[in-house]
Amino acid sequence: MRIYLWYKPTPSPTIKGVRLHHYVYGIVIIPIGFLLESIFIYALDLSMLIDELGWLIIKGKHHKDNYSKKSLFLLLIFIVVVFIFRKDFLLWM
Repeated sequence: MRIYLWYKPTPSPTIKGVRLHHYVYGIVIIPIGFLLESIFIYALDLSMLIDELGWLIIKGKHHKDNYSKKSLFLLLIFIVVVFIFRKDFLLWM
């Protein structure tokens, strides 16, 4: 998702003044992955959440904040953490 948005910045849809970033879709659909016991759906939506988690932590306001050193560093940390604990994530499924 991050690579796609780097090349083709696309604004998130806005509904009643609330901008729906892709982490929102991840949060909403992760439980569906659990219910369907689909590792593909779970992994896809977990990655959508993790992709913007750093942006949320640094309280990003603009699209370019996603590409700040802090945000990208946090993204790398989250990827490493998920990789290290990937077997534990699979046990939940």
